[in-house]
Amino acid sequence: MIRSRNTKIDLADLESQIAEELERDPQARTTERLARLAAAVHVRTIENALERAEERSAPRTAWPADIRLFPIHVSPGLQRLVLRAMGLAFRDQYEVNAELIRAQRETIALVDGLIERVERLEAQLDAERAALRSELMARRNAAD
Repeated sequence: MIRSRNTKIDLADLESQIAEELERDPQARTTERLARLAAAVHVRTIENALERAEERSAPRTAWPADIRLFPIHVSPGLQRLVLRAMGLAFRDQYEVNAELIRAQRETIALVDGLIERVERLEAQLDAERAALRSELMARRNAAD
């Protein structure tokens, strides 16, 4: 049952409009479920991208094998020096990237929670509709 504190909303009328719309378009319910499934898949894709971003957002600790600059690729000490200098130069960027990744993960957790709540509410609404239908049928049968 829909509840509202807004006195301008006629709840019975709103519920009947929703029921009529669902009866007219039986695919509306499956479309909503497909939309939630697509949202869940999209969230998983974002999580995978975040994992890849997190792997790449850490400062390098080893010199890449495919970068062969003459004085650097022959001297391990020079490689460590260049890597440390790059780590210091980009420290702020690494921190910003880590915070953005953390914030995006929190957003994804929030979206997951909201999707779960919508599914629970829809299941509850379906159960209430079924109970209301059976109650109406019982009243009709009792009246006959």
